[in-house]
Amino acid sequence: MDDKPGWETVTALITVKAYPVIGRKTGESVCVAGVRLDRPEREFVRLFPVPFRELATENQFKKYAFVQVRAQKGMTSDRRPESLRPDLSSLRVGEVVPTARRWHDRWDLLDPLAGATTACRLAAAAKVSGQDAPSLGLVKPREILDVTVADNPDYKKATGLGDMPEADLFGNVLTPLEATPFIAKYRYYCEDCTGNPHHQSIIDWEAGQLGRRLLREHRTAEQARAAIRTRFLDEMASPTKDTHFYLGNQHQYPGSFMVLGVFWPPAGSRPLPGLF
Repeated sequence: MDDKPGWETVTALITVKAYPVIGRKTGESVCVAGVRLDRPEREFVRLFPVPFRELATENQFKKYAFVQVRAQKGMTSDRRPESLRPDLSSLRVGEVVPTARRWHDRWDLLDPLAGATTACRLAAAAKVSGQDAPSLGLVKPREILDVTVADNPDYKKATGLGDMPEADLFGNVLTPLEATPFIAKYRYYCEDCTGNPHHQSIIDWEAGQLGRRLLREHRTAEQARAAIRTRFLDEMASPTKDTHFYLGNQHQYPGSFMVLGVFWPPAGSRPLPGLF
């Protein structure tokens, strides 16, 4: 892939797809993050904006898929070191890394970053350096206390965010975007916590879609809230899992971190040093 001036070719493993948002400048977009594989050492990368639902079907990548795309530093208002603006016309999508062999193939790619920082360290660095501080991390909670699930006051069935464009740039009409019906948050202590626990919103695409699907299946709001809590606490964060959180922030509010996704391999599956 030949790079244009000011651009670079990024090869990455996609680990995060956040629930879509609508921006006045970017339209409907998804924040995508992953791990760069084209550098001497593993490092995080954020690709934004990605109008995911407008991508060709073969380019609608899954989490833990390999991708290659041309990208450059994007908005001047976003100085976060990991942020790049992708040229989606250059996007190439590869295979998905499986969970077979007790997730060893995924561990092989993520091990250097897993637990390398904490939620407290990310927040402290952002307080000092703002957007120039690290804005992505794969954090190992010391103790997961709960998942709280509340109704989203902005949710409106079928017209969720109101200002959705009627068609994409190619004239294709998209189903109106619904806001997620519920807001789920993790309460947990990270390894550096000495005071109150973190209480951070889960903005993973799966969390938003799960709430919508449950309501379509005619579950009550109470049943849907309980099912979301079961999924993200009893399944993803059970004692049988080695749960980590992908954390990230918004460039407008660098000190406020959210849970972008969950890495939840079996407990005890992390290979010992030197086994790869």
